[in-house]
Amino acid sequence: MQYDPNKEQQLIVIDKSEVRAVWHLVEPALIALRTEQEAPDKWIVPDVYNSITSGGATLAFTTLAPAPDRTAAINSASGFVVLQKVNGYAGSALHIWIAARTDKDSTGKAEASIMRTFSDDLDALARHYHCNAITFGSNRAFWDKVAPRFGFEVLETRWSRPVV
Repeated sequence: MQYDPNKEQQLIVIDKSEVRAVWHLVEPALIALRTEQEAPDKWIVPDVYNSITSGGATLAFTTLAPAPDRTAAINSASGFVVLQKVNGYAGSALHIWIAARTDKDSTGKAEASIMRTFSDDLDALARHYHCNAITFGSNRAFWDKVAPRFGFEVLETRWSRPVV
């Protein structure tokens, strides 16, 4: 997806070769998510960096206001998503692995905001990657009521316990 300086709201996809230059915008939000225990699959910040730079995931910034150029838009982004293409027997899905805000809004509902505001962009990106679905996972109970508003349905509930 190309940056459009006239478009108010858009996803700006970051090439894996650009990650080092923008990492200072991403890392603090990832650290905050880990501190708040918002990583049910137990990733750590270096896992995310390595996944993006190796091509296993894609980083995209979310912008809410036009900016004169792509760099300015990235530097003033409201948040970001880390996406993965996941292949399965029912086809491929664009999986929203991580969604975070980089602005000062502390509502804790970055995913809902991203899905509401960037639904069309996510669909376009999913089509670009030849995916037939968009998925996400969360350990937050509010998604039981909110996710259907965005067209999502529950596919499974996964439970875990440590081996003793």
